[in-house]
Amino acid sequence: MACGGAQAPAYSRAMPPADAPHGMLVSFAAYLRRQLGPDGPAVAVVGRWEPLRRVPADAGVAVVAGRRSTYAERRFARRTGLQPQWRGTARARPGGPGEPFTVWDRWSPAAAGEPPVAFDVLAIVTAYNEAGMMAQTLDRLVAGGIRVHVIDNWSTDATPAIVERYLPSGRVTVERFPEDGPSPYFELRQLLYRVGEVAHESGADWVVHHDCDEIHGSAWPGMGLRQGLWVAQHFGFNCVDNTAVEFRPVADTWQPGDDVVTSFEWFEFGALPAHFTLLRAWRPQQATKPVNAETGGHRVEFDGRRVFPYKFLMRHYPLRSAAHARQKLFTDRKPRWSPEERGMGWHVQYDEYDEGTSFLWAPDQLHRWDALDEELLLQRLSGVWLPNNPFPEEAAPPGREQPAPAGAEEGAVPAR
Repeated sequence: MACGGAQAPAYSRAMPPADAPHGMLVSFAAYLRRQLGPDGPAVAVVGRWEPLRRVPADAGVAVVAGRRSTYAERRFARRTGLQPQWRGTARARPGGPGEPFTVWDRWSPAAAGEPPVAFDVLAIVTAYNEAGMMAQTLDRLVAGGIRVHVIDNWSTDATPAIVERYLPSGRVTVERFPEDGPSPYFELRQLLYRVGEVAHESGADWVVHHDCDEIHGSAWPGMGLRQGLWVAQHFGFNCVDNTAVEFRPVADTWQPGDDVVTSFEWFEFGALPAHFTLLRAWRPQQATKPVNAETGGHRVEFDGRRVFPYKFLMRHYPLRSAAHARQKLFTDRKPRWSPEERGMGWHVQYDEYDEGTSFLWAPDQLHRWDALDEELLLQRLSGVWLPNNPFPEEAAPPGREQPAPAGAEEGAVPAR
């Protein structure tokens, strides 16, 4: 994941208290209103004991608490034209008391249908010394019907040779940046300007800024990224936000080339404020050139941007074993940070680690991947009530944050 952005203040990874799940639904509605903007459709919230008829017939989204009868839901659908998009349980923390909910809207993936054969999505993959994961990243993207352009920052390992094997397919292209050879430092901002240029000149329907150690998916379980982008486009949106889930090793077993999907089952949500606006996929605009360089690659900016209301899912595997972490941090990254960009507050996300860090996390301070939607669906779709959410109406109420449990520091920052 791109690592720029302003330096964040000290933060907590503690989850909020296990009460008031209805408050999460109110925060979720606030999130939807922000994403849809002042000119977007109305968002209504219906409490558990409130009737569905209080939703205006012209509402675009209804967040409904509690379970309703099949008869009541059918009448509601006929009156409003809304369809159920999400069903789940709002929980402030895994295992806590929950509030059943249904989100109704007008953006049914079934209405969008399958993307046409000519629908073109380009992933711009930036990489430096990613031989341990490059092949599986390219395999997943190409298998998902996505073209790939690799911008290699003059890797010194086998990354270039791995990429070269994919070039005859015509689905993968590559360049080395900077064009005139390696630079003394990793210049992230210049690299991001190049990403913007490639995107603008690509001719693709959508572009995705995609780091090599990520897996980008859609908002819907079982639906791939390409089809998810087609759904967003079908309903008039031209940008997609993401929820970052950071997978952590709990045992030192991963080896280069091992499949990360089967190797890691524990994660935590991205906890920096910048993680709550990860606008990393967009439609290239012909009138303006979208720019993400000034936001450290976290957020693309352009006039007329319409962000799809539900966040897509971005799985991130930044530190995969002790050996990988030490090579990446202390050889491949920290000596190459640009002093100028460090002075801007960029490249600070690894400052808490040193050579004595074990780079193993405690499972009881993480979340299980296979329980994500059962326990944390609202958080996954929107980021509401997650620690350090920078949007006041979407954060846990002031004074209600739960202190970190015993051992949380060892879970959040690996033990020494």
